[in-house]
Order: sequence, then structure tokens, then C-alpha cells
Amino acid sequence: MIDEKGRVLIPKEAREKIGLQPGGKARLKIEKEKLIITPPVSPEEFIQELEGCIKEGTPAIDPMDLKKIWEPKTKQGKN
Repeated sequence: MIDEKGRVLIPKEAREKIGLQPGGKARLKIEKEKLIITPPVSPEEFIQELEGCIKEGTPAIDPMDLKKIWEPKTKQGKN
């Protein structure tokens, strides 16, 4: 069911099956003409997904420096 604000109601059985909690977060992904909803990624899974994306010898980046770059851009996207 999609309400007038575009929110989707996920049935309790489906939420429980994939581990989504009321008020919690979820990942949304569009593949072809399908919307895929999955639980959020743990920090360990995130790191595993990124392995191999960065060349060996690339200088390390402080996560707080990245946050300073991302925050203004994500706020712009919400407007």
C-alpha cells in the first residue's frame, strides 16, 4: 500500500522475514523496474563490499574528512 505522501507500508511478516524493525533504517535499490528493500549494511559488510575498490598504496583518508565533504552535498540533495 502506498499512501498519499508516497510512503510504502511493508507488511509485518515481510519486515520480520528480512529483519527490518519499525522506525529502523533500510536500504533501497532500484534494479530495472523493481524496488529492492534490504536491511542496512553493517560496518563489516560495508568494508567487505568496498574491498578491491581502492588501489594498494592509496593514501588513507580520515573518515571525518569524508564526512565534511559529504554532509554539505547530502543537505543540498534534500532541498
